[in-house]
Amino acid sequence: MLEAGKRRVIFLHSWYTHPESRSKCRGFFLRNFFLKFFIGKTLDGMRMSEEYLESTEHLDYTCIQPAHLLHGPVTDQKFKVSDTESCVPDAAQAINRADVARYMLDVLDDETSFRKVRAIGVGEP
Repeated sequence: MLEAGKRRVIFLHSWYTHPESRSKCRGFFLRNFFLKFFIGKTLDGMRMSEEYLESTEHLDYTCIQPAHLLHGPVTDQKFKVSDTESCVPDAAQAINRADVARYMLDVLDDETSFRKVRAIGVGEP
């Protein structure tokens, strides 16, 4: 990217990349088994890449952390965003892929989203 003179990049990660946020997960099975034994290492790897990005100076990155992805159509629901946690406690635990794509396009040129790790959600819990 340096050679091409490009700085902007958007990554798609997941809720719960911060280990301390996993305790806020609603649902006993999801919190105590699925996150811990099935996708915990993947989430840890995502967090490592976020930490690396936070240490760089040459990229205008945004790591988008959506909740569980669904196959539904794009909606006009308002996004709930957290720049401080890797989940959005007051949002639903699922979001349509089409809405995640809509969010990615919305922040592509938004400089306030540069150099952010941002959890997104829609709806009510």
